[in-house]
Amino acid sequence: MAKKRLFFQKKDAEEWLDEKFFKELFDHYWPNLFGFCCYHIQDEEVSREIVQDLFLSLWERRNQLIINVNIGHYLYRAARLQIVRFHRDQIYERQRIDNVTTFFSQTANNTEERVYARDLDRYIAEVVDTLPPKCRKVYLMSRRDGLSISEIANALNLSIKTVEAHLTKALRHLRTELRAAEV
Repeated sequence: MAKKRLFFQKKDAEEWLDEKFFKELFDHYWPNLFGFCCYHIQDEEVSREIVQDLFLSLWERRNQLIINVNIGHYLYRAARLQIVRFHRDQIYERQRIDNVTTFFSQTANNTEERVYARDLDRYIAEVVDTLPPKCRKVYLMSRRDGLSISEIANALNLSIKTVEAHLTKALRHLRTELRAAEV
């Protein structure tokens, strides 16, 4: 059975992490840290990059670091933090992409819907222009101006039944034309 070695910072040495000790740490912890990251990230390239960055940071900050725990615990804790950061960044990136995609799809749909509505309005205006003059006037006063049947009857000096007949005729004509055009 292999004896497990614990690594601690050498407190009495001014430069505790020399190249020899760093290589020993690297050789000892790199494979397990890499496996740990791969397990949690499911991406070898990203895992390799995280572990390399951990050791690079350890080397670059060797003169400022004071590690009061087993260096293995320190490295695994640092790896865990990097894994959490990776997953958080992935979530933010997915949300950003979803937001951009939603925005552009809504913009495209809104533009498409506006074009369709404008074309439909234009077609309805052409169909309304084909109505007889009195029928057209009643329809426009009702739909465009928002007047009630009794208000239209008073304005045009027509009976309510006549206004209703003109409006019914206009709506029937519009429905027939729209069905024929498959709008």
